[in-house]
Amino acid sequence: MKTRIVCLVALITAAAPLAAQQGSWGAGFGGGGSFYFDKSFTAPPGSAEAGFGSSFALGAWLTQDLYGKVGGEIRYAFQLNGLRLKAGGETVEMDGRSHAIAYSLHLHFTDREAGVRPYVAVGGGVKQYAGTGAESATQPLQDYAILTRTSEWKPLVVFGAGVKFRAGDHVRIRIEVLDFTTPFPKEVIFPAPGADLGGWIHNLTPMVGVSFTF
Repeated sequence: MKTRIVCLVALITAAAPLAAQQGSWGAGFGGGGSFYFDKSFTAPPGSAEAGFGSSFALGAWLTQDLYGKVGGEIRYAFQLNGLRLKAGGETVEMDGRSHAIAYSLHLHFTDREAGVRPYVAVGGGVKQYAGTGAESATQPLQDYAILTRTSEWKPLVVFGAGVKFRAGDHVRIRIEVLDFTTPFPKEVIFPAPGADLGGWIHNLTPMVGVSFTF
């Protein structure tokens, strides 16, 4: 993971001079699913899993074709995933949501005039996790972790792939699958004393969108 972050920083730094060059701009929006890979951990009572339930994702972006087959994109994403804790056959849940802001490089395999443009994306930014449900003085499975009504910002790594299809002179349809990866938000899902809850959590986000160039 450390190697991945170093490579990400290097890519974004290298892309900065390209942003000053002329290129076509675009804006778009889309929607899709939001699926988390639960984090397994151990606590004094035994093993458990913590994470977020499946839900939907909405996004909006501003893009620029920077140079040749390289593009840049600023993206905002909203997800309505509830907090979740599972252990011993029991599940505890709380409403939750997240906001993410990221900048990504799009490395295309065809030129900007092509009708079909497969690409890979890599970038970074920040993501805010928040629990929005009601808290109680006691909570089931509190010997493992506690779901909290609080918010927390985490650094974000984005990577994935997709395809853009030309649907008109200034319209492109895109299909993509991105992974929004962050350190585990341990203030929102607070581990009990002695619980080994840490590392990174992956958020797989398939989306369909439309972009307009200008």
